[in-house]
Amino acid sequence: MPDEVLSKEFLCQFKTEADVSKFLKQLHSQVLEKMLESEMDAHWGYEKNSVAGNNSCDSRNGSYPKRSQTTWRICHFHST
Repeated sequence: MPDEVLSKEFLCQFKTEADVSKFLKQLHSQVLEKMLESEMDAHWGYEKNSVAGNNSCDSRNGSYPKRSQTTWRICHFHST
């Protein structure tokens, strides 16, 4: 991974430690949500909202709020 992954322009938007913390919390939640969605895609054998799940007992229709406690922090996201 390169030393400077984020541009100076991007980093300038953060004025306080609270701004950085809020961004990292949102990023962590989004990454965790996408990882879990990919895991479910692999488990069911088709992507969410795919016609492959229509008229089956395994339809993936909707999501609900989840709370996960990690070693870093508690995050909130939606899971299918």
